[in-house]
Amino acid sequence: MRQFVPAIAEPSPRATRLLGERMELVEDLWETVLRSECPPRQAERLLRLKQLSDPCEGGSEADTGAAIVQLIREMDLAEAIAAARAFSLYFQLVNILEQHIEEDTYLDSLKSQAEPVASDPFLPPLASQNEPATFRQLFDRLRSLNVPPAQLENLLRDLDLRLVFTAHPTEIVRHTVRHKQRRVAALIQKLEQGAGLINPLDLHNLRLQLEEEIRLWWRTDELHQFKPTVLDEVDYALHYFQQVLFDAMPLLRQRIRSALAQSYPDVEVPREAFCTFGSWVGSDRDGNPSVTPEITWRTACYQRQLMLERYIRSVGELRDQLSISMQWSQVSPALLESLEMDRLRFPEIYEERAARYRLEPYRLKLSYVLERLRLTEARNSVLAEAGWEAPCDGIASVPLSGGNLSNTTPSADLHYGSVEEFRNDLELVLESLESTGLSCESMQHLISQVQIFAFCLASLDIRQESTRHSDAIDELSRYLQLPVAYGEMEEDQRVAWLLAELQTRRPLVPAAAQWSEATAETFAVFRMLHRLQQEFGTRICHTYVISMSHTVSDLLEVLLLAKEAGLVDPVAQQTSLLVVPLFETVEDLQRAPAVMEELFRQPVYRQLLYGPEGEPPLQEVMLGYSDSNKDSGFLSSNWEIHKAQIALQRLATGHGVALRIFHGRGGSVGRGGGPAYQAILAQPSGTLRGRIKITEQGEVLASKYSLPELALYNLETVTTAVIQNSLVSTPVDDTPSWNELMGRLATRSRDVYRALVHDNPDLVAFFQQCTPIEEISKLQISSRPARRKSGAKDLSSLRAIPWVFGWTQSRFLLPSWFGVGRALQEELERDPEQLDLLRLLHQRWPFFRMLISKVEMTLSKVDIELAHHYVQALGRSENLEAFERIFATIAAEFTLTRDLVLQITGHRRLLDGDPALQLSVDLRNRTIVPLGFLQVALLRRLRDQNRQPPMSEAAGPRQDGRTYSRSELLRGALLTINGIAAGMRNTG
Repeated sequence: MRQFVPAIAEPSPRATRLLGERMELVEDLWETVLRSECPPRQAERLLRLKQLSDPCEGGSEADTGAAIVQLIREMDLAEAIAAARAFSLYFQLVNILEQHIEEDTYLDSLKSQAEPVASDPFLPPLASQNEPATFRQLFDRLRSLNVPPAQLENLLRDLDLRLVFTAHPTEIVRHTVRHKQRRVAALIQKLEQGAGLINPLDLHNLRLQLEEEIRLWWRTDELHQFKPTVLDEVDYALHYFQQVLFDAMPLLRQRIRSALAQSYPDVEVPREAFCTFGSWVGSDRDGNPSVTPEITWRTACYQRQLMLERYIRSVGELRDQLSISMQWSQVSPALLESLEMDRLRFPEIYEERAARYRLEPYRLKLSYVLERLRLTEARNSVLAEAGWEAPCDGIASVPLSGGNLSNTTPSADLHYGSVEEFRNDLELVLESLESTGLSCESMQHLISQVQIFAFCLASLDIRQESTRHSDAIDELSRYLQLPVAYGEMEEDQRVAWLLAELQTRRPLVPAAAQWSEATAETFAVFRMLHRLQQEFGTRICHTYVISMSHTVSDLLEVLLLAKEAGLVDPVAQQTSLLVVPLFETVEDLQRAPAVMEELFRQPVYRQLLYGPEGEPPLQEVMLGYSDSNKDSGFLSSNWEIHKAQIALQRLATGHGVALRIFHGRGGSVGRGGGPAYQAILAQPSGTLRGRIKITEQGEVLASKYSLPELALYNLETVTTAVIQNSLVSTPVDDTPSWNELMGRLATRSRDVYRALVHDNPDLVAFFQQCTPIEEISKLQISSRPARRKSGAKDLSSLRAIPWVFGWTQSRFLLPSWFGVGRALQEELERDPEQLDLLRLLHQRWPFFRMLISKVEMTLSKVDIELAHHYVQALGRSENLEAFERIFATIAAEFTLTRDLVLQITGHRRLLDGDPALQLSVDLRNRTIVPLGFLQVALLRRLRDQNRQPPMSEAAGPRQDGRTYSRSELLRGALLTINGIAAGMRNTG
């Protein structure tokens, strides 16, 4: 592996310029819509609010805040709601604009071959790479580093990227509003592209269409009218596949092929399905009682339905396109032979189509393919309605086209029993075309899509919390009257008993026994999983994630339950299930290598490791960013994950096991989020080896996958980062003195964080009163409860997502940085010369640079003065003294962390190294201030129903004596949450 020492490159100023140029359009559209849709006085007040928040307005923050508060006091509830909606609209328009800028910048990068200037002339070109690279840029640089073609080809052959969509409760924009946003985005793009190219009248008409579309958006309710079901969430997540990814994915491999042709012409491109997708939507049952076995079954059927619909449409279009006549073109013997077999299987189709397509074999063949797809679709609909418990042999017949269920033809051999049969038919057509010197890009794209998405679209990962399995086995053991109940066994006893049971052939679970509701469902999940694999193949669902994994028995329990359902064969010593531990807390991350080593030493477990035939056995391990951060703070969490990866990879290598790390990253920095490219480059050298699995959280799906080129940009940068990290090593990960320094910083940071968050008795009350956490839980945005345990109000029961969401709304963003400053300060107090070492680490260690850049970005979004307003206005009088002490601690840590980060980076202001991001954050920081004050005012009234009228702080002519209902106030508060989420581009 080639070695390099990374340096920092100056980012391109293009994005900065584009944002400045195009903001005028957003500002103008926003003002036009407000003047059209709001009464004149209201529109003027809203525009004045925006003017006060403008950085160019001048004046101190205190004066600006006072003026904004005064303006809000003069509003009634209707005006307050209009203000919340107006600023939400503004930020969402800015988001659309920035997405287009990202697209345009990416498209320009595809045309440019210019290398960034390295900060050190003695470093190779790749060392200065800090901005995401295209395939062409990366392969050019790998060639300049003399990376051998064979080494690159070996990596590309095994390249395995898996992106897993989740439905965590962070996406708060309605599906309906997303449709409006896409229409607005398309019109803005047309308007920008048309400037100077089309006549003024057409430009004017485009502008009118855009204004009309935004006005329709303004009159659409942003809030969900009902709590979404799990299947609603499934539909939302799959929307991105339907609208963007299905058509975008074949282009990704084309771009790799084109880039390789320039730098590595003899290197084979990776297989079609080097990048695939997974989903937790409809299968993640950890803490979500709404995800039942029936829901998971219907999710799988729905995913197959979507794919079949797309394939039917594509094959129909190909049939129209391939009008080749046998009079003018040869046809392969294999295709003619298949047509004869199809004639015998589908006499009705032959009678109907043969006369029309007598001399058009491709159209005739594709007619048979269409019929088989329709039969598969009809069968899938019957399966979805019948449910997973319907007997396999009861769904053997479906009607041919035009038939009905009362007159069915046995079709076990007529529908597509597997995606391989469908792909073989398509490849038969393509091979026949190519044998006569023709090519068909549409057919090649379809075959690529079939390879990537199959009939299942995305693989479903089952996830469940570890105690559900141990509780079920304990209940079973008591029913069987074991000498010692499972729940009373020590860990070594459990492991011995589980290993012995895994090797027996007899059933363990009596078929006719009655179980508690929880245990019955646990058993049912595994039976449903077996039924899924029978019907759909193993690809639909072969991963079982165990959250809160602590011990060896946690994994063996799942294997034993899988064996009872037929997913593990003790005779053949095979399994169709990949059991994945999720290590979440810092203690679990530290224990992870010891747990996995004990498992690898067990012959029974080794034999049951899932893996393709002829390849090393595969172990997937998931590392949780959210709970480890909530448990111990940002710095400690990231360092423990970093160490765990290194230890787990060394362990797997020593045991001859292939390791795939599954990164449970959230959308926000406090949950492992941030730029994926830099995060992947910061992974320890030697731990990726071309394999990575990453969650894509609900809140980031729109920002990454709503536009085709944006989706390709994200996919390309993830791929190039994995290739770069896998081929170009950074030996600094093994520098003992640096690791010792990081260990000290992580330990001290954790102590500081836990002292405030876990040891301060007033912190839970502070969080509940000074953030909108209780109101967030009332947003109809997720089928899953905000707390793991109903009724519990303590910190441990609160999920990491609303934890981060609450701090973000109130502008503290505490989980992403608190504890870092004190840890750095104490290190410098011990040895002031350590500052030079910290600067060196920031320059040369990707991991440390990633940490500091995330902290810097998060600090830039903190508004400590506005956060203080939340404390003063929302804290109850009896708590204010304690709350002020907590705030003083947070404010001091913020100032300290900011100052030390600036010293380490050498920046004068936060984000000086990324002017485009700095401009975007500055724009949002000031413009979002009115929403914060609005939110506080509404929350005060919502939490105190005795003061009237709710929006008027002072006596005056505007007091109308009206008492607003709780539902009206809640609606206003929820709209401010919507707007702040849009402005921050972060929720949880």
